[in-house]
Amino acid sequence: MMTISSTTFLNFHAHQQKPDADEIVILSLFLQENFIVIPDDKIFFTSGLHPWHADQLTKSEIETRLEKLISNKQIIAVGETGLDKIRGADWKTQIDVFRTHVEISEKHKMPLIIHSVKSHNEVLKLKIDLNSKLPWVIHNFTGSEQIAKDLIHHGFYLSLCHHIQNSNSRISEYFQTLPLDRIFFETDDFNVGIKGLYHSAAIKFGISIEELKKQISKNVESLFNRNG
Repeated sequence: MMTISSTTFLNFHAHQQKPDADEIVILSLFLQENFIVIPDDKIFFTSGLHPWHADQLTKSEIETRLEKLISNKQIIAVGETGLDKIRGADWKTQIDVFRTHVEISEKHKMPLIIHSVKSHNEVLKLKIDLNSKLPWVIHNFTGSEQIAKDLIHHGFYLSLCHHIQNSNSRISEYFQTLPLDRIFFETDDFNVGIKGLYHSAAIKFGISIEELKKQISKNVESLFNRNG
């Protein structure tokens, strides 16, 4: 479904950024909005009902909208969906909406992109309880080292944002210990450059930017081009 050159900077999750000539971006679209999707070789799309907006569509509406996007080959993953204990619809609604996205992800064998705020343990429990064998990706991950290891152990990928550049952030202290084959980098909706994140990460991992880009291209292949 998606292949990128090993010389390209991939921005795994963003909302409005336009890629430079040597970049590819995956834009996350809010499912409740009316939008026009025109994928090309530099911009790919995902879509889902964000937990902040989980009460804005019914289960049937979620299914209809996602099924149309999938059948038209306009999105490469389901989401972002997820759980947020600080902001959003009531907890039961968030859970129900999350489960609906999981069902569609499983049906079409597509990765699931997840927004998780103070909810990592609940997200992990859902993956185990639902026995999902498909890859789930937590975007803008900033959790503890232990929960990162637990998530990766259960097949998750983690997409890291500008917090890796903040020496006061928890994740900046340990992210270089994470397995390179389980991570991505993103700008989300922050005013940061993806190249700067690659530069910071390459230094912490003790590898070249070229090596990092090559690994991320392999991760894309593993995440999006699964057989079965």
